[in-house]
Amino acid sequence: PGINHYRKTATSADGGLTWSETYSDSTLIESGCQASIIRHSWIEYHDRNRILFSNPASKTKREKMTVRLSYDEGKTWAVSKVINPGLSGYSCMTVLVDGTIGCFYERGTKQTNEKLSFALFNLEWLTDGADGFPEYEE
Repeated sequence: PGINHYRKTATSADGGLTWSETYSDSTLIESGCQASIIRHSWIEYHDRNRILFSNPASKTKREKMTVRLSYDEGKTWAVSKVINPGLSGYSCMTVLVDGTIGCFYERGTKQTNEKLSFALFNLEWLTDGADGFPEYEE
């Protein structure tokens, strides 16, 4: 995390062998906390690219656990939804085979790490119906 309360970001075009210079992403605000980023889908296999990012999105303290969605490889974050408005800490996301999103995160009323919670939701919920994932078929 940067002193300016924005997430430091770097990108790689070669699978992580080399990285761009870091920059502060002014959309990804934070007070200084671990975050989670995960690819939801690739355009080669699904209808579009999707990347998810979760963190406590506040400049002043660890609160407002937020999940964001990018359609352009993290250049911009088109969707943002708070999944817990209270104190929140570390988070870790997963994407299930059917496209359902899971976010495991710390939360509390006096401290950020009093409890662990697991939020399970889909793209329809995250985007208020603007996006969805095709039905999974085995």
